[in-house]
Amino acid sequence: MLTFVIDTAIMRGATDIHIECGSPPFLRHGRHLAPISEELCTPEDMRWLRSQCEATSHTLLPNMSEDAVNDTGSVFSDNGGSVLSNNGSYDGAFSYEGLRIRVHLFSASGKLCGTLRLLYDRCAVLGDSDEDRLLIRLSELREGLILLTGPTGSGKSFTLASCLEYINRTRETHIITLEDPVEYVLTGKRALIHQRQLGQDVVSMAEGVRDALREDPDVLMIGELRDRSTLEAALHAAETGHLVFATMHTQRAVMAINRMISLFPAAQQDEVRSQLSQVLRAVICQRLIITDTAFYPLRDILLNTKAVANLIRQRKEPQIISIQETQRPMQTMEMAADKLRRQVGSIPELEEVMESIHELV
Repeated sequence: MLTFVIDTAIMRGATDIHIECGSPPFLRHGRHLAPISEELCTPEDMRWLRSQCEATSHTLLPNMSEDAVNDTGSVFSDNGGSVLSNNGSYDGAFSYEGLRIRVHLFSASGKLCGTLRLLYDRCAVLGDSDEDRLLIRLSELREGLILLTGPTGSGKSFTLASCLEYINRTRETHIITLEDPVEYVLTGKRALIHQRQLGQDVVSMAEGVRDALREDPDVLMIGELRDRSTLEAALHAAETGHLVFATMHTQRAVMAINRMISLFPAAQQDEVRSQLSQVLRAVICQRLIITDTAFYPLRDILLNTKAVANLIRQRKEPQIISIQETQRPMQTMEMAADKLRRQVGSIPELEEVMESIHELV
């Protein structure tokens, strides 16, 4: 049944599929979530999903035997232990008819559940809009740190893939990605590309970055700066002459600076501020507006000019917003929303996103 569900999700432009043994699958489109049919997901569906992931990664559910998902859809083995990882979940990915699908498996009330994120790769190239031209300029840099931030589902991975694909098509270089899991699969054109997956190819993001520096890279992409050790490794890579792309979860671009500094103890924060002021190139905080007919990226853009670097060193991050408001191509999220309103009008999806941003700030 899952092939029918995936086919239907693709046809409808859904972004996520939710499944649970004994329940009908649900599709997400924008903020709307609805069942796709009355047919219930079965353990056979879960086994099929598992087999697809195992074909891509031998690390998926390594302890799961053929009968681990029994006829009731239970995810517990005979000895009572969970067949998922120690934290009760698993992250993987597989390809379906050219479309990459990210998989998250977990248990709820003893049932195996899953969330599938459809990673559409249509037009994963940078165009000729003002914002795409800025992304091209950033992708042409040879060193420094470029951050893509925003909540889950905001299109960060797609934007990163577009930047890496531009580099892949335009120059001879060595690209190493560190991902959890590998999402968009890149095929080498002019670039040599190695995509490494957490848990399969590397033990941790920080170790992966340190290993990568011994592998003669030109460009590094770090799936997420989750902790201090990963950030330290990323800053070191940027300092030593590499172009580093990475993501974080923040609601605004300037918040990423505060988040990075806060990962370090107080005694070390001035040193980190100085380091960031030198290696940071840009922070782009992105939200994705999804309507029935289109996807619209909404971007809060911060470039590390001399004025911004001085404010970072002087602990004056709140003043950075005034620079964003007056120095193009920088812009705040509000300015991006106003620009989109001029293009498509005041659409409910945009107003909902802006309302949620203002509630969080």
